Amino acid sequence: MERREAGRLICDFLSSQIIPEARLEKLSAADWESLVNGALRLGVGGLFYREIKSRDVPTELIPVDVRNRLRDAYRNLATWNTRLFFEVIKVLTSLAGNQLPVIALKGLSLAKNIYGDIALRPMSDVDLFVREEDLVRAGRVLLTLGYMQCFPAWERLSKTYHHLPPFTNKNGVIIELHWNIVTPDSPMKVDLDGLWERACLIKVDHLEVRVLSPEDLFLHLCIHACFHLQTGLGLIPLCDMAGLIKTFADKIRWPIVVERAKRWGGQKGVYLMLLLVRELLGAAAPDEIMAEIKPEDYQSVFFDEALEQIFDIDPSDQLLRKRIGNILKIKKVKGMRGKVAALSKTAFPSREYLATIYPVSVSSPKIYLCYLFRLRRLMINYAIVLLRVFRREKSTLKAVQQEHRVSAVSDWVFSK
Repeated sequence: MERREAGRLICDFLSSQIIPEARLEKLSAADWESLVNGALRLGVGGLFYREIKSRDVPTELIPVDVRNRLRDAYRNLATWNTRLFFEVIKVLTSLAGNQLPVIALKGLSLAKNIYGDIALRPMSDVDLFVREEDLVRAGRVLLTLGYMQCFPAWERLSKTYHHLPPFTNKNGVIIELHWNIVTPDSPMKVDLDGLWERACLIKVDHLEVRVLSPEDLFLHLCIHACFHLQTGLGLIPLCDMAGLIKTFADKIRWPIVVERAKRWGGQKGVYLMLLLVRELLGAAAPDEIMAEIKPEDYQSVFFDEALEQIFDIDPSDQLLRKRIGNILKIKKVKGMRGKVAALSKTAFPSREYLATIYPVSVSSPKIYLCYLFRLRRLMINYAIVLLRVFRREKSTLKAVQQEHRVSAVSDWVFSK
């Protein structure tokens, strides 16, 4: 079974669409293997397992090893997320005790509030949103709880990115403290004060936790997915949006979503994500909202390319495509002087930015050695890519074409 075909069938399961038993009977053992591989690759192994169980698919139709792999994936995720929630509750309790307001972003709020089962929503880390002026204090609270910070000058890095470098504890739990939901250089501008004013409260165990309002959460999910278009989207972001739409069907104020998306500069990305969610998972905004938010310069090729990013891209190609993307960004710059300036900025970024990559203090003389390491690594990486292009290796040329296409989509999404 081709990846695209397997992916669409997985979406049929997840969207609660009726699947005739005759169709399932035609699936071979190899087809089921493709389905389970696709579900795990797309991050929806737990959801796929739940759908198979809830639909009462006859046992004889599904190979035993397929059921076992999905069950094991579900149990492993349940074990990990249980540990994660236990650790995060301690963090949230401690932050509250230090009078530090916090909003739980994405995974934590979605797993409890949307999915209703923490074994269904994968979480590699936990994103917590705090006010910019509280970042350093919140980070120091994490240090008192046994979390480690690998970057010596982490307190000074808040302006470089939209979150501090990750904090990790001995159990492998990773927490990122965000002060914004977009990067400082993003063309999208978010009303941060409004996020705090509109935040809601949910119960996580015995604790009341702030989460984004349904409208802000939906916009955040769309924006976050757009930033991942070029690095691999997967299905989980779309399942998040679909779950939110279905759970808050009568509560999402769609005119506000449209107005806010336009004001923040996220109209194009929100429209593209709404199309994907409607097509793949059967969760839709009202038709009049789709008509109102549709950008005048939308082209159907953007949707087709997004589908390819979800279903057809091999995760093992992501590093190669990232390197190609960096080269293409420099190639797009007009004029030789502009290209040289862009190349210099890539090779010699600010010390603050470098300190987010290498665990060296901004003020340490060792940071100048990091410039040498970075320059050497870039030269090797670029040389390898260019050599492979010169040799006209099929896999590399295909990756170049894919990167050209997805860059066009990304450029459109973030254009005004």
